[in-house]
Amino acid sequence: MVEDRVGMGGLMAVRFYKIIWSMAPAAVLLILLSPAAFAAGLEGKAAGPSPQPVAEARLLLDRDYFTALLDGIDRARSEISLSAYLFRTIEGAGGYPEAVLKRLLAAVKRGVRVEVVLERSQDADDLNRNNAETAERLKHGGIRVCMDAPNRVTHTKLVVIDRRYVMIGSHNLTQSALKYNHEASAWIDSVPLAEEA
Repeated sequence: MVEDRVGMGGLMAVRFYKIIWSMAPAAVLLILLSPAAFAAGLEGKAAGPSPQPVAEARLLLDRDYFTALLDGIDRARSEISLSAYLFRTIEGAGGYPEAVLKRLLAAVKRGVRVEVVLERSQDADDLNRNNAETAERLKHGGIRVCMDAPNRVTHTKLVVIDRRYVMIGSHNLTQSALKYNHEASAWIDSVPLAEEA
């Protein structure tokens, strides 16, 4: 029985997690697709006719993000802008982050302009080492890489493709985040949002 393994408190936490996780897609879509109605409600006005969605969005849970990211990189025609807190690749080891790096390098060879912003911290030596190693490999392949200022944390996980498609959420570019962790991100098709990002 589940209660025997996790206890009643643990069982309640498992149920709570399942409820929250099942509601996440609806919550994200509601937030993304109804900003005008929300704003009108804040101002105390009637929302009037239903606003037209300004974006199409798709929730990317767990490994779905990796598949969508590779597909987006492969379909990019003009530019890719990527910002990540942690991009950990290990040359020769394979893995999901290594596949992302290889696809970015292949995009450059197709003529796509690729820019990457990575975190550089004042005191996170492992993070700095991992990002610096990946940055060197990206630069060697013709990708423009910027490391943020050490006194400001860039915790963003953001990809903008062809100034139209936006991927934003919780996924770092690590084996654990792309393959094992419970993560939630969104794929958004919106030129106005991509321009803001």
